[in-house]
Amino acid sequence: MARTPFLEKTGSIRALGVGFIAVLLFFLWITYAVFNKNFVDPVPITLTTSTAGLELPRNADVKLRGMIVGEVRSVKVTADGVKMNIAMEPSAMKVVPSGVTAQIVPKTLFGEKYISLMPPTIPTGQLLQAGDNISKTVVPIEVETLLNDLYPLLEAVPPSEISYTLTAISIALSGRGEQLGSTLVAANSYFEKINPDVPKLVDDLVKLGEVSDVYANAMPELGRLLKNTVVTGNTVVAKRAQLQAFYQEGTKLSDTLSAFLKVNGDNLITLSQESRPVLQVLSDYSEVFPCVLRGVTDITPKLNSSFRNERLNINLSIIAPDDQPTGYAVNENADIASKAKIDAEPLAQPDCHTLPNSPFTHDEGNRAPSPPFKVYELLGLKTDHNKFRSAAAAGDDALINLVQPSVDGVDTQSQQSDLKALLGASLGMAQSDVPDLASLLVGPIFRGAEVSVSEAR
Repeated sequence: MARTPFLEKTGSIRALGVGFIAVLLFFLWITYAVFNKNFVDPVPITLTTSTAGLELPRNADVKLRGMIVGEVRSVKVTADGVKMNIAMEPSAMKVVPSGVTAQIVPKTLFGEKYISLMPPTIPTGQLLQAGDNISKTVVPIEVETLLNDLYPLLEAVPPSEISYTLTAISIALSGRGEQLGSTLVAANSYFEKINPDVPKLVDDLVKLGEVSDVYANAMPELGRLLKNTVVTGNTVVAKRAQLQAFYQEGTKLSDTLSAFLKVNGDNLITLSQESRPVLQVLSDYSEVFPCVLRGVTDITPKLNSSFRNERLNINLSIIAPDDQPTGYAVNENADIASKAKIDAEPLAQPDCHTLPNSPFTHDEGNRAPSPPFKVYELLGLKTDHNKFRSAAAAGDDALINLVQPSVDGVDTQSQQSDLKALLGASLGMAQSDVPDLASLLVGPIFRGAEVSVSEAR
């Protein structure tokens, strides 16, 4: 019997077929396992977002700066949104920083989406760890959402008007592609210059919002101000006749002042120039004025006593001969000192001295105190000539010696009565209205003379 080759045996062929199919299936499983990364121990993390968007498949790529660093293993809907389980490649965990932001973006306009990880603006210095959760996500506007929002607009606007608008845009842009391109290039250059200032613009807008809040808080006050302004305006309108008359009188007054200044302008300038030295002196003595005025106020009762009952009343004081004022000597040259000399002498500077406590206020015998001797020298005088010495300096003996026996019986009550009768008849007034001072003034004239009184008078 002839020997049958191995390959020609039916059992062998079947075994080879089964082995081939097994090897083929093994390679298919190996390919599937490699594709699903069953031989890689991934690092699990989670991603939570409000929505996963459309076309985000299972095993979607997770990229960082364009490089695949993981994939989406599962997507689950929860009460708080969507939770995604992501398998990160172990080697990629060495470069993925902590605090990344996830963006679900499409590969094409209508294509499937993937997850793009955006590093934080300010590096945290830490890496993403197993079990971390990425909560910061950004989902762009879906094309479906855009179409859904556009559909009501397309229903509201008739197609004919849309066609007319698109035709007009087409005609407007026809043949102007180069110009439009140049415009876009120029706009791009402008934006390149503007972009560095965008942070400042944003800061200005934030501050504008703060200022707007301040104005918003002040609006009630501004409203009341405007309301009061309206009331004021109505008042002005109601009083327009009076205001017009006021303006007319003001115009007349202005014309009068203009005419006055035209005539006397030079005189006013001269007056100002001439008044300057006087005002300078008043300025130098300004500190003395309050003392003098207060002193006058304190001595007012004595002044009122001198003019009591609407009459002048004189109080006479007897001065001893040694204390009576004397005249200037031959060797004295009384003169007004120059301002330079007065300014150079400290004792001659403005001073209140005893004011406002004047010696006349309480002490009947005192007069103004004598100035320092340096002041007399400035005036060219040798002494004060008893003009400012106290009356109390005279002794009692000196006053007694002034009273001579020969004055006894002079200016008695009967003599005063007779003189008042004579003066009253001459002045046409009652005897009681004649002041007591009259006997002192006219007594020496009539004393020793004969007076005849006519009965007819």
